[in-house]
Formats: sequence, C-alpha cells, structure tokens
Amino acid sequence: MTDEEIEEKIRDIFEKEGKIDRSSLDKDTVLEDLNIASLDMVQILFGIEETFDVYVPQDDENFRLGTMQDVLDGVRKLMKERADS
Repeated sequence: MTDEEIEEKIRDIFEKEGKIDRSSLDKDTVLEDLNIASLDMVQILFGIEETFDVYVPQDDENFRLGTMQDVLDGVRKLMKERADS
C-alpha cells in the first residue's frame, strides 16, 4: 500500500467516524484543533485498527496523536512491524 493510499484511508476514517470534513485534513492538521469527541476518537482508532489490521497501543509514545502526520507515521510504523513479524 502506498503512502497516498494510507493517507486517503485515514482521511476516510476521520471523515466517517469523526464527522470531519476531509478537506480540512492535511498532514499539518492538529487533531486537538478538530475538537473530536472522545468517543469519536475511539471509533477512529478502531477504524484504523480494522482497516490496516494493526493494534494501536494506548498511551504509547511511539504512536502520537498530535497531528495527522503523526497518525500517518504511526500507522506506517505499525504496518511495518506487523509485516516484519
């Protein structure tokens, strides 16, 4: 899966589960600025896990949720770890 495909799938998840307009999502978007409800964020994380067949660890400093770029980097890392195991 290419980086562009990963990014598009993550945008799809944020749009569906977080009810976020995808046009407002770029790599520099600060997630806190989106005012995503905590339940919606849980749904987003579940969506990421299901879509990419990965486990997103809670409170893991290696998977930060500061910006969209952080999410992209984290998903790529988790996918690589899964592929390497």
